[in-house]
Amino acid sequence: MRVLPLFRSVVLVLAAPLAVGCIERAPAPHTGSAERGLALMTAFRDSLPANSGNALRCTSCHLDNGTRPSAMSWLGTAARYPRYRARPGYDETLARRVNECIARSLAGRMLPEDGQEMRDMVAYLETLRARPRPAPVDSVKLVGVVARGEDGYAGQCARCHGANGAGMPLAPAVWGSDSYAVGAGMARQFTLATFLRHNMPFDHAVILTPQEAADIAAFVLSQPRQDHPGKERDWPKGDPPVDVAYTTAAAAAAGKPLPPDRPLLARRVLPDSLISPR
Repeated sequence: MRVLPLFRSVVLVLAAPLAVGCIERAPAPHTGSAERGLALMTAFRDSLPANSGNALRCTSCHLDNGTRPSAMSWLGTAARYPRYRARPGYDETLARRVNECIARSLAGRMLPEDGQEMRDMVAYLETLRARPRPAPVDSVKLVGVVARGEDGYAGQCARCHGANGAGMPLAPAVWGSDSYAVGAGMARQFTLATFLRHNMPFDHAVILTPQEAADIAAFVLSQPRQDHPGKERDWPKGDPPVDVAYTTAAAAAAGKPLPPDRPLLARRVLPDSLISPR
């Protein structure tokens, strides 16, 4: 009668190293693959079509896989989060910040922030955590003239982005349904002009004068693009930057000057799949 308990003890002792070995070899929970994260960021629509609302990818704006200093670099970004941001009016995690870009710049649907795809993208950003953040480039805070910008676009931009702004195989759409939504940072005059000044034309960067960049930005932003539902809730403290492309409820209530209306297209997908913390 004592043989059976002894046999069980021997089995447990022998099985223990095997169980420990299995645990050690199993992937840790909630980890992400930086390699896959970068792949998602460079092929967002092909990889996540249900969450994509246009033809852009993350690296359409964050050039050189997010490492170009003059193009909204991701270097050192992970170390800055969580942090308060005035546009939503609350502290954002890094995952939430990525989702904001998906909803606005990619005109898409947010991802579950504890899902594998988000963990993978955050894992790539984490590989850049310790890299020094680049010094800010000189901002182009000039009012653009649309008529001059139309000529500038035809001369400098249309050969890559198309005369109708719809993009070509080697360059993304800059307006229309395949481009970023009105709620994106690129839809702001100063943001786009600064990006153009320091990064475009892609093959001959930094040949535009600040005024030429401002004029082209004004023309591009005068063209239709997808709406961003809920944009009126942005900057809830009533402090939107002066170049924001749309009216916010808090700024209107405070009696601040309102921007002119821009032509908007119907949204392809709703931006939120999450409960907003607002």
